[in-house]
Amino acid sequence: MQSCKNAIEELVIAEIDLQISHLPQYRRDQMNLSEVAAYALNRLPSMYATSKSGWMRQRKKAITEMRPQIESAVRRALVSVKPDALRDTNPLPIQEVASHARSLAALQQLLGAENASWLDIPTALENALNTIKLKSAINNTYTAIGKRSAIAGDETAFGRNSTEISWRGRHLKTSVGETKDDHKSRDFQTYMSDVNYQFSNVLEKLVLSLAYHQTQKLHPAIAETVDLGETTAYVLNRLPPMYATSEKGYQALRQRAREVYGKEVVAALKEAIAVCVESPNLDKGPLPLARFEAELEEALAQVGWILQRGDITWRNAPFIVEECLHKAVNQGIEWRKRSDYNYPHVFS
Repeated sequence: MQSCKNAIEELVIAEIDLQISHLPQYRRDQMNLSEVAAYALNRLPSMYATSKSGWMRQRKKAITEMRPQIESAVRRALVSVKPDALRDTNPLPIQEVASHARSLAALQQLLGAENASWLDIPTALENALNTIKLKSAINNTYTAIGKRSAIAGDETAFGRNSTEISWRGRHLKTSVGETKDDHKSRDFQTYMSDVNYQFSNVLEKLVLSLAYHQTQKLHPAIAETVDLGETTAYVLNRLPPMYATSEKGYQALRQRAREVYGKEVVAALKEAIAVCVESPNLDKGPLPLARFEAELEEALAQVGWILQRGDITWRNAPFIVEECLHKAVNQGIEWRKRSDYNYPHVFS
């Protein structure tokens, strides 16, 4: 959910990495770290924030006041979560784990662009396309030489396999921390912190949906003063978290949330709406992670320009890019140079 985020998630993931760092690799491979994270998060208070000031405040509180609780929750999770062949292995519904950061991670892997930010992706794509073009030219030259050698009677040359054309193997190593300020580097790490985990607080979308329906009942002039993100965060911070890691767990927890916390959620929503109406946060700055959303829009515009595609979104970008790269390898495609792109202003 882009409008608010639980500040404690990143700290739990960092603590998991720390506590398993001394274990041999085969032991780590046996662990379902998503379940470990969900177990710990379900035993810690939610700390959702919707603004820069709120995020900094929640994060500081979690670091300074809740460190022992986080360490204990993760330790218990690592002991309690065991491999189970009978456990439901069906993943969470795709809409529960889809995110801008996951799409970026998929593009990083696809383009061999380790640690690339959204603004690095167009350059990485151009590099991949140029690599394909160069290897194709080399391969065609090699094939022509092989044919001439075969005509001259050199069967060894004729029998050789031509060089495989691929964009892989050329890694563009970039790091936000190397070129940007420390704050942005830390924010980027937060932005990407959970891409290798599959968990979701099932209350998030449920509360957001109920908040939307509650505001629709209000007079339009009043409804305009209600921030859905703040209302949702207000409620989530007053309910026990319900993180799931599988489809079965997601459905079970969602049903339990409706049955056990339904009335409590509605009551908390009414209170949250009243607070928003009486004390609107007019000077609220966006979450620090919002800067990457602006960069995402610029990157997708550039990628669309390069590939001459007008249908690219953050959801389908990895699929379209991979499709175009395979097409470039197999039959060639027309693409435009990024240097010809007319850059609009980018938020930073």
